[in-house]
Amino acid sequence: MRSLIFIIVAILILGYPVSYYLSSEEIEITVTKTERINQGEDSKYLVYTENETFENTDSWLYLKFDSSDLYGHMKANETYKVKVAGWRWKFFSSYRNIVALEE
Repeated sequence: MRSLIFIIVAILILGYPVSYYLSSEEIEITVTKTERINQGEDSKYLVYTENETFENTDSWLYLKFDSSDLYGHMKANETYKVKVAGWRWKFFSSYRNIVALEE
């Protein structure tokens, strides 16, 4: 029984990062608006487009630690090629994350 629980926990711990990494895709977006949302001491950046809202946060899995710099470069009405990862879960207010940007 313990080995079964260990296997389930290992699958959950390893499964999420692997599936998150495999969910990535490169898309082209036109930014309509950007916004910084404060959550207590933390904050995150939201990037709005006509079709979808994305977040721009650091990601250990993608070794992305420059969210603020990326946010500062994004301008409304500009088109960018971006790499996004994750899923949009409206129930949890979860957005796909922009992990790379190319102008």
